Amino acid sequence: MCYGGGKGGGKSFLLCFWAEYWMDWLIGFFGLKPSKHPTTLGFLGRKRAIDFNDTTLETWKRVVPADKYEIRTQDKDIVIAGTAKIAYGGLDDPLTVQKFNSAEYAFEAIDQAEETLRPDVGVLEASLRLKINGKRPPYKRFYSANPAECWIKDDYILSPSSNRVFIPVLPDDNPYLPDNYKDTLRNAFAYDPALLKAHVIVTGK
Repeated sequence: MCYGGGKGGGKSFLLCFWAEYWMDWLIGFFGLKPSKHPTTLGFLGRKRAIDFNDTTLETWKRVVPADKYEIRTQDKDIVIAGTAKIAYGGLDDPLTVQKFNSAEYAFEAIDQAEETLRPDVGVLEASLRLKINGKRPPYKRFYSANPAECWIKDDYILSPSSNRVFIPVLPDDNPYLPDNYKDTLRNAFAYDPALLKAHVIVTGK
């Protein structure tokens, strides 16, 4: 799934909320119990590690109750309920990308996926093969994205398929924005009608 569109629609919020929800579902599906060595179930990231740490990880901390998880910064893991882990990081980190070659995940979630190139996520997608005790979960890919001419547009909008879905998001979809936020966007992108339409979805209102 790609959740993409205008600024202020809550894309990173939903990405983090979904990742935590899906971890809970997978823990139940596999019947996992708390362990000193939790199993890694998925990957949460962004193109650049520094951007992930400064933005997406901070959103995670606001979205998910602090008593639900533990962040292990040295290992770059988020441990959920002492039971299972999400690996996290940037696709610009060679060590992180190297891990994908041998990793086995049940899902991946990439924030601001328009920043990535198709090869960036190809090796990550190839890691969606995790099975535990013979049980194979429904493998999931979740991308959030701002409007851009990139592979996201090609795959999810121009070439839709039965296993890919694009969900457009508008500023109006986020009730927590300031009342005048659309005016802010109109002023910010007035110089470029295409960007204005992409971020605000101008309808004459």
